[in-house]
Amino acid sequence: MDNPNTPAPESALAWVGLHGTAVRVGEWPVRHFEDSDDFLLSGLAHRFGAYVVESRQRGVSGLDLLRLVRRRSDAAVLLLSAEPLQDFVPGLQSGADMVLGLDAPLEHVAAALAAVERRRGQAQAATGHWTLDRQQLKLVAPDGTEIALTDSDAVILQAFADAPDQRVPRELLLQRLWGPDGAGMDNALHATVYRLRKRIEKNGRLLSPLQAVARVGYEFRARLQQA
Repeated sequence: MDNPNTPAPESALAWVGLHGTAVRVGEWPVRHFEDSDDFLLSGLAHRFGAYVVESRQRGVSGLDLLRLVRRRSDAAVLLLSAEPLQDFVPGLQSGADMVLGLDAPLEHVAAALAAVERRRGQAQAATGHWTLDRQQLKLVAPDGTEIALTDSDAVILQAFADAPDQRVPRELLLQRLWGPDGAGMDNALHATVYRLRKRIEKNGRLLSPLQAVARVGYEFRARLQQA
């Protein structure tokens, strides 16, 4: 029976191999498995939030274990190898996001996992739904992060939500923000959009999908829906 203080698999990193002694890697609490057999027999194999797999295993090989994990999980996976140059290409082909040396410092492992998570977050921003809640003045990112909005922010995002292709001409944004007085306020619009982009990136883990389009205006490069 698990210790009640043992982290749930979904919020933990599985380290499979004899060198896994760390209690935590970066933001991840660690659950250790001595070898691939121990890991696969646990019944938790495809439930973890991230994985570190050592290439040399008793039982199923590290490369085979990567392939098994990757079939049912898109979580971050690192391969640690005593011969990283030799295992680099096979490791990536088997499903690893990165291959490091078995003697890599723990902070390198943490940084590699963080880099993979960051890229996954960016991909999620491009494919997941963002939700605009005008009543509550908030934007909800695909990962559930809630970003507080100003009235001007909400006006801008509403324009993207209303546009069929989520691309909005500069003139329309000027009109919605300042009405008939909006003409000639390009600098103010640029500053307003810039602050919105920074607010999204500061308060969430994803890059802002709000981007400028040369000679047109701006576009929201992700699916934006309304609450």
